[in-house]
Amino acid sequence: MLATVPFLRWSDVDPAGHEFDPEPARRIVARHVEAAVAGRGAHWRDTPTDVRDALVTTFEREFVGEYGAWASGWHWAASEPGGGGPVRGWCCSRDSLFRRDDPDPQATVERVVAALAEWQQFLVDLAATFADLYQETAEFPLADQVERAAARLLPLVVERTGTEDAWYNTFTRTLLWCLESFGRAGSEVERAVEGVVDGQFSSWCAPDEDAAREACAQLGLAVAEAAREASAAPPDALAAWLETRVAAFREPRRSRRRQPLHRDGHLQFIEQRDRPRDPVRADRMLAALTACRAHARSGAPLTFAALASWQALVLGVAAPQFRTTEAFARGGHVRYGLTDDTSARFTACLAEAGSDELLAVRAARVYLDVCFFHPFADGNARAARLALDHVITRAGLALHSVEPLFVIARDARDVRGAWCLAHALEQLLGAPA
Repeated sequence: MLATVPFLRWSDVDPAGHEFDPEPARRIVARHVEAAVAGRGAHWRDTPTDVRDALVTTFEREFVGEYGAWASGWHWAASEPGGGGPVRGWCCSRDSLFRRDDPDPQATVERVVAALAEWQQFLVDLAATFADLYQETAEFPLADQVERAAARLLPLVVERTGTEDAWYNTFTRTLLWCLESFGRAGSEVERAVEGVVDGQFSSWCAPDEDAAREACAQLGLAVAEAAREASAAPPDALAAWLETRVAAFREPRRSRRRQPLHRDGHLQFIEQRDRPRDPVRADRMLAALTACRAHARSGAPLTFAALASWQALVLGVAAPQFRTTEAFARGGHVRYGLTDDTSARFTACLAEAGSDELLAVRAARVYLDVCFFHPFADGNARAARLALDHVITRAGLALHSVEPLFVIARDARDVRGAWCLAHALEQLLGAPA
């Protein structure tokens, strides 16, 4: 996976929010499989490992562009090295592409499409289960509601994954999606669930009845306690980010070569996500992106003045100044502090976007800088998108898809999540036509 599925929300993968037609996937896979085996003749089964691995990344990238971020889970396989996922019809690039018992390369095409369809059906099945659970538990106290949901989902995941390597990650994600569908989301809840699951389950081993019952009870108590703590004064997300920022970015694996873009991911996002929400908002964002890219192509560095000028286009106002008070988001559950040097520190962070570090690191870091410094009174998520786009446009590149980057809620304390953002960005970079 493009380091995406563990960070997707239920709202991103809920099948109620997307239609699934397998034919576009079949065309995508067939095109790339045909190119991979061209000239190999009867030796197409001997396609090298690096070509197979690159095909999987390409399929995922194009599936996400075609269907949305939810499609990135198509090869979350149950078998090792899949990571104990729910997809049984896929193993890995070595054993699922160009198999020795395949009569022709078309068998690979159908296997990939079937894996995507299986993943989509898994999400459909989850949606039905979540709806039933909510009906049963809506009036329960939170601890009891979580315990009942965990007790229903645990055996489903055990059966689906066969308790293969790290199967409990599927249980964690499934339970968190269920709680989100109940309106019980948040980083505190996520940490509570992960803390219990990490200490209760093991790879290749199904929990016995007593252990399962105890784990589900602990999950209920931990989530209820986390919810109580979250109702208190929210911690300073900016202060947390400044600590995370120091340790967050180790160099992600570089892509071997940049694939030519079939579509501009950011432009597609504006048309498919922003425009249905508000056509005026989409037009303003498009104007800001055009100005941002012209500035980047001129070789000019990313500065606060430039960012503010694009924000004026985004919001339809005069160029805004850096905020002068603490800021809040998500209904007051997230706070962004303010000190005497906050504005100056933000300016210095923007300057680092022009360093000689790996492009994906610089782009991911500046995106999170804007998110957590929260410099403007409104529109900070869009400002973060523009800052990221400026860095990659200045380098002469663009993105195949942006959903795995833009739709995921970020936690200021999540070092792994910041690194995964850089890793996903590295895989999504492409060369404009």
